[in-house]
Amino acid sequence: MNYRPIFTATVQTVGLYAAGFIIPVVGQVLALITPVPLILVSLRNGRKEGFVALGASAALIAVLGGWQAAAILLFTFGLMSVGIAEGMRRQMKPEQVSLLGGLLPVAVIGLAVAFYFARVGKSPVGAIEDYLRTSLAEAAALYTKMGLNDMAATVTSVSDTFVHYLVRLIPAITIATSVTQAATCYSFSRAVIIRKDPASPLASQPSLSLWHAPDTWVWGLIAALALLVVPNGTSRLIGWNLAILFAVVYLAQGIAIVEFYLKKAHIKPFVRGLILALILAMPSLVFAIALGIVDIWADVRKVRGPVVKA
Repeated sequence: MNYRPIFTATVQTVGLYAAGFIIPVVGQVLALITPVPLILVSLRNGRKEGFVALGASAALIAVLGGWQAAAILLFTFGLMSVGIAEGMRRQMKPEQVSLLGGLLPVAVIGLAVAFYFARVGKSPVGAIEDYLRTSLAEAAALYTKMGLNDMAATVTSVSDTFVHYLVRLIPAITIATSVTQAATCYSFSRAVIIRKDPASPLASQPSLSLWHAPDTWVWGLIAALALLVVPNGTSRLIGWNLAILFAVVYLAQGIAIVEFYLKKAHIKPFVRGLILALILAMPSLVFAIALGIVDIWADVRKVRGPVVKA
């Protein structure tokens, strides 16, 4: 076993993960790519080295930040890295790799949470609602004590209706967030591997600018929109959850189209990244979602069928 890449991956993983707790804003962004070093060591050196690096990272985090921090690393970023590395090793499609890496930690944590609440005999929905209401009340009291009455009034104005629907949309929000993070980590890992080894089989996979969701996924979007108009509360909640998931899918497709034409115009990578960040940070992301949906039929990049590398 080669311990040098294991040591390097462990240091990088711990550094990225710790940055989320130490460095404001930028640190949280860096923490999102914590799985990348673990993915790379697993693909380059083997599954055993990947698992050893993950175990060493969790052990070091346990020493530095406690077992809770280590558990979060192990069951979120760790499981994500395992899923992505295995998907890339098997040369699965980008969307399949992202789904595997994103859904694996969600499934494991979801089962653990369901088991816990079944043991204590409580409803997870009710428990989360109570937690949110208590947290809001405590935050309002703290702001009032600090003399920040406007902030306290803002927090207090959050209605029970908002909390009710927020809790019931958590499944879609959680899955969308996890899969998006997995897709980002996949993209970073793929770029690093191809840069080091241009002949890698991963080079045959489409880049972001050429990616599109499987066309059959549009039926999921249609089902979501149909459920939204059904006069039934449960059906509408299911519809909203599905709508959030498919909005993220077609947002990614819309961003891919923008990236395609920016590359075609020979815009430098830094400027492209800045433009895409601005699109995501502004209401223009709604137009990106619409563009992604229209592309199902319009195929504006002419990429359906065999993919040719841009």
